[in-house]
Amino acid sequence: MTRRLTTALTTAALCVAAPAWACLPPPPNASYETQMARAAFVGRVVSVEQTDPAACIAAARARAAGPPFQGDPGERGCEAFGFATLEPAWIIKGEDIVTGPFRVAWNRTPFCAVGWTPEVGALAVAMVPEDGTTLREGATAVVEGIQQGDLLFQIILELVAEIQP
Repeated sequence: MTRRLTTALTTAALCVAAPAWACLPPPPNASYETQMARAAFVGRVVSVEQTDPAACIAAARARAAGPPFQGDPGERGCEAFGFATLEPAWIIKGEDIVTGPFRVAWNRTPFCAVGWTPEVGALAVAMVPEDGTTLREGATAVVEGIQQGDLLFQIILELVAEIQP
């Protein structure tokens, strides 16, 4: 009897937790991503613009018409959507490429509620990818929201904040 009760409770708990597990993004591998990028730098946000979410909403509706995709926030992911301008504060890699202001796309909730919302004056680790295919139209660098919480990036951001408050 105890075994059946334990099995039933375990099964119920797994059924409740399964949607949350399905939405867990893969753990960030910041060192690998940095190694594979053409350039990596710590940038200070100097301006933020929110863009018209119409294209984002259209893409979300198109995805909704297809097969279900777990973790996709749908139109809710278009709440905060735009571009931020970053001035390089510290160069990690690619001194010849990191020369001026960079434009990065941002979205507060792009996938599984993991996103990056820029604030003027804040620091973020940005990368210039080896191939430009991962850049959103109009962007010149990438800030991955999930990677900003990586231990390596947190240490780098703290050190740069100490050096250049």
